[in-house]
Amino acid sequence: MESSTSSEPPTNYSELIKTLLSKIEVLVNDNNADEAQPLLGTLNTELKQWCESSEGPSAEQLELIQLRINTILVKANSAKNESSKAIIKHKKSGKAIKAYKASR
Repeated sequence: MESSTSSEPPTNYSELIKTLLSKIEVLVNDNNADEAQPLLGTLNTELKQWCESSEGPSAEQLELIQLRINTILVKANSAKNESSKAIIKHKKSGKAIKAYKASR
């Protein structure tokens, strides 16, 4: 999205990145992290383009983006762990029911 010679306005990467991160965060919070994959790809592409642009992000901006990504990852991993615990508990309950029925 290089627009120094075209009539298109320059991309506001900062706002675009914030929007993408917000959408990813909403999906993670709604336990739909799998649906965030395409957005993660877009985020990666836009970050790369921003870094390669003539007005790349400052170190502070990159640190804030990394902090937000890390926060989202913590939430996603926490939700994944809770889901795993629920699945294991469900499997154990199912085994207990089968054992009980087999003993009757």
